[in-house]
Amino acid sequence: MEKESGLDTNNLKLIFRHISDLIFLIRVVDLQHYEIEAINEGYLAHYQTTKKNISGKRIEEFLGVDQGIKAIRRFQEVIIRKETLHFEEAYTFPEQGYRMFDITLVPIIEENTVANLIGTAKDITEKRINEEQMVQSEKLSVVGQLAAGIGHELKNPLTSLKGFLKLIDSENSNQDIERYIKVMDTEFNRIEQIIDEFLILAKPNKIHFSHYRIDHIIEEVIELLNAQANMESIVLTTEYPDIPSQVYCENNQLKQVFINIIKNAIEASRDGGRIFIKIATNEEHIQVSIRDHGEGISQEDIDKLGSPFYTTKKNGTGLGLAICKRIIDKHKGRLQIDSSVGQGTEITVILPINFT
Repeated sequence: MEKESGLDTNNLKLIFRHISDLIFLIRVVDLQHYEIEAINEGYLAHYQTTKKNISGKRIEEFLGVDQGIKAIRRFQEVIIRKETLHFEEAYTFPEQGYRMFDITLVPIIEENTVANLIGTAKDITEKRINEEQMVQSEKLSVVGQLAAGIGHELKNPLTSLKGFLKLIDSENSNQDIERYIKVMDTEFNRIEQIIDEFLILAKPNKIHFSHYRIDHIIEEVIELLNAQANMESIVLTTEYPDIPSQVYCENNQLKQVFINIIKNAIEASRDGGRIFIKIATNEEHIQVSIRDHGEGISQEDIDKLGSPFYTTKKNGTGLGLAICKRIIDKHKGRLQIDSSVGQGTEITVILPINFT
């Protein structure tokens, strides 16, 4: 029997040493204070720290005061209920950044008192990111199906309405009616723009990739948008690397991405100012950053941007950035948005130089 017990202990030590999910033991000092007694070595290997650095630390020393308080509330819930608790919670670490965990806390009860807590935490960050990407993809798919169904149906009557409006305008001499005609024409153009954005989402996915200089693509976009920028007293400033870089892409689709982003930056900077466009490269990636000094975007809105029909613009449709994300995904790239209210916004498109 003693031999079997020894083998069991060794097996538990092996599991504790090598399993990559977080396993931890917390000592309950009192309802407000908790110390870390042990964390498995397999988990610590990913986080560049040691048992010595952690053992005996209070939970708020390890997680920081705000996150420590959040953890303590969970501990208190387990102690008061004296029941196992299962939940998901996010924490941010200095080196690893934002991580989402699937956590289980188990109370160890001695003489009707919770003396310790045993916990397991599985890092599910990538899983949640992938799920969110799937949700976004499904939303775009639904939008594409709607577009295919209603886009062409709306185009024909809209063309007829615009034609009759021009006919009325050519025969009209009443200034009041002329003003109404201009308003109607503006609204018809807006409806047509929305339909066009729908149809972009519904277009077949056949695209032809080739190598293009990224600075040439940006210059062509700037040439298209310079007139609009000048009307708003906005200067478009560029910074390119000394050695030109090529990206493997579908030229016209990438232009659409940068047109949408720079146009948004111009609209966010209507009181004049400067929009800074910078290209940076390394061996594997090209980064194109577009920074404005407009009103900025709150973190809550940033998290929702790119969802179809969600927009922070008064007359926006929410489809422009959704289209950008779809194109960038096809190029195996990613979109990064950094913004603070009152401080402006920087959007960075990160693209691989080559991909298969």
